[in-house]
Amino acid sequence: MAVIEINDKDFDDVIKEGKVLVDCYATWCGPCRMLAPIVDEISNEKSDVKFYKLDVDNNPNTSIKYGIMSIPTLLIFENGELKNQAVGFKDKNELTELLK
Repeated sequence: MAVIEINDKDFDDVIKEGKVLVDCYATWCGPCRMLAPIVDEISNEKSDVKFYKLDVDNNPNTSIKYGIMSIPTLLIFENGELKNQAVGFKDKNELTELLK
């Protein structure tokens, strides 16, 4: 499954069912650009998780709601409830562990 771009308006709808990872990023962020292909790769391997990305510069409401001060920030939800949050670049093994 591909990683789908979402916005503030869609956010609550996409996180409400199942396990969801949201990659909060900005286009100018170097570590975000390094993380994106890893998230893409894992999204193709894990069919039990839905993967989304959110540009924090264009979607300030979600950033404020979840206290995102640094990027990349990964938010992991289960049925709408925030289960895990990680800040900074993560390699594939670290990201896989977060999703367990």
